[in-house]
Amino acid sequence: MDKQILLCVAGMTPQIITETLYALTQERSERVDEIRVITTLDGRDKIMTGIVNGRGTAEESLLAPNKGQFYNFCRDFKIDLRTIKFNEKSIALLRTPDGLTLADIRQPADNEFAGNQICDIVRELTKDPNSRIHASAAGGRKTMSIYLTAAMQLFGRPQDTLSHVLVNEDFETNTDFYYPPPIARILINKRSGKELSTNDARIYLADIPFIRLRGVLENWLQSGGPHYGDFVRRAQEELRLNESANDLRIGLAKQTVTIAGHVIKLQPQKFFYYLLFSYLRKESGGPNHDGFVTLIDIQLSDLDAVVRLLTANRFGIEQYELAGGFGFLDKLIPWVRQAYTDPDFQQSFLEVKAKIKDRIGKRVANDALRDRFAIAADGERGETRYGLNLAAERISFE
Repeated sequence: MDKQILLCVAGMTPQIITETLYALTQERSERVDEIRVITTLDGRDKIMTGIVNGRGTAEESLLAPNKGQFYNFCRDFKIDLRTIKFNEKSIALLRTPDGLTLADIRQPADNEFAGNQICDIVRELTKDPNSRIHASAAGGRKTMSIYLTAAMQLFGRPQDTLSHVLVNEDFETNTDFYYPPPIARILINKRSGKELSTNDARIYLADIPFIRLRGVLENWLQSGGPHYGDFVRRAQEELRLNESANDLRIGLAKQTVTIAGHVIKLQPQKFFYYLLFSYLRKESGGPNHDGFVTLIDIQLSDLDAVVRLLTANRFGIEQYELAGGFGFLDKLIPWVRQAYTDPDFQQSFLEVKAKIKDRIGKRVANDALRDRFAIAADGERGETRYGLNLAAERISFE
């Protein structure tokens, strides 16, 4: 990637920025070309001068000339300051709609403003296909971290990461600790007076897996205008529509299956088998109650339930046999009754299973969908279990 950007939300503890920078550059050997920070007015003052409302020192800042901890970091690890862009222009201040800066985030309206702006910032940063975002959700108010995580879910690309930096307890609460320097320093615990060596500091960068919705929602995520809440509502609606691709509707009267809007007509034998395994999955049948069965696990009661579905509960398997029924049941019923009168039954079943998958594939071009809705096989040869890898609630009989 041409540009590696560390993106942080921060409040009154700018230490999380240098701690994350340390973890990326010194422990993971990642390159960081630019640091971007989203914060409030007080957070900006803390980063720039170390002084907020008359309290603090330049040594508590990151960017105070000569004394800022970012400059100390670069000197300690022999990093050319020109290689990492980080200055006042790198700081995005959260504002109200009328342009006033937020000193802090306390009111519900402040949260809404923060969510909208964090969403906009992440959207803009991810427009460059040659950039990679290392987003840190460790700093600032909890709502800022939550909104950054949500924005990364909406806009994050495969190359982008989300993390949370952790420091062992003695150093986590020590406001003089910003990173472990190459040469150990002694810090004082201001509460206990205990001396601490930075050699004992441990920094952990915990990667946070997140769902990337960008691939699903690409068609409108790049557009400007909507606020965070609008994006969430639109994303939810889009996902609801996409969810229908996971629905399986069984048309009992016409012996059809509907997958992702595609209506597929199956011949009686194929339809009966597919209905059988749909029923088993819907009712959590089988020894493990997951809808998967070996062929000898199929019960006569399962066949009876499927026939009752087909006949709208007018009669079951025994009456269906007497009425002639489906010819192929002459092989299936004895097998289920464990008479095993047809030694070629298993091969016959596998052929039907393959034909069902082929039939689905002819109507559903997406290979992933075809495989998802086909009758799946699981387990070792000789103990193979068959079933549908679908959520039971996605299956409906109509």
